Amino acid sequence: MSVLLSMLKNKESLSTSERAVLDYLIENKDEVIDLGVEKIAEAAYTSPASVVRMCQKLGYKGFKDFKIDFILSNANVTIAESDYQHDIILTKKYQDGKTAIKNNIRILEETLKIFDEKSVEDAAKIIMGARKILIYGKGSSYLVCRDLEMKLRRINKLAIAQGESHDQLIDASFLNEEDVAIFISNSGKTKEIINSALLAKDNKAKIVSITKFGTSTLANLSDIVLYTSSIEGEFRSAAMSSRISQLSMVDALYTHCAYVDIDRSVKMLEKTYETFKKTKR
Repeated sequence: MSVLLSMLKNKESLSTSERAVLDYLIENKDEVIDLGVEKIAEAAYTSPASVVRMCQKLGYKGFKDFKIDFILSNANVTIAESDYQHDIILTKKYQDGKTAIKNNIRILEETLKIFDEKSVEDAAKIIMGARKILIYGKGSSYLVCRDLEMKLRRINKLAIAQGESHDQLIDASFLNEEDVAIFISNSGKTKEIINSALLAKDNKAKIVSITKFGTSTLANLSDIVLYTSSIEGEFRSAAMSSRISQLSMVDALYTHCAYVDIDRSVKMLEKTYETFKKTKR
């Protein structure tokens, strides 16, 4: 697992001052190579001791060991958060259709680098054991929600994909600790999604999110985060590569859901197939 992903996953165990250090490091990851403990503490408005404690809570002996690992990890995995130059339409420079496919291939390779099998497995167990499954998304992310809804229903797990803001809030109002809410958002900061996530959290529902790698409000609210890569910025011609990475993560999640009880899943798929077969006669 990458150092950045480990930092995000362990954020809840950190104190307020240590979280301030973590947030600063993530937002300024390209500058860490030139910074020492004192400079980082000053920039994060905290103490050098907080910087060292954060490193130790992440499993390092001290800042030096952390810094080496952090720099090497950042060099191996580059996540572009606002890289508009890859939008083949907004650049206004003609590129053939192959470029879109190449971008999709690239984004899947980047998503594989940050893929966390354990998180996907844990999310699947929560989903398959839930009383109710609600899937939230807006715009193109809602199309991904529908894909996951369809897949879960094929193995007899009643899931509901919601894309309309009022319906999202209504359904979130009746969630409880036996339920799971799945939020799909590339940016992780869509207002309507965050409102529903806050309501779901207040009602003690489990929260699983599929979102772009990095810090975001949605990731902070989630019990389990399934990170994807994205080369698209907030202003884009359409959701292309981000949608592909989300759909691929849904496929990975669905696979794990099916294997929670594979014999039952196969029986359900066979029953679904027989139902469709009868209607074609």
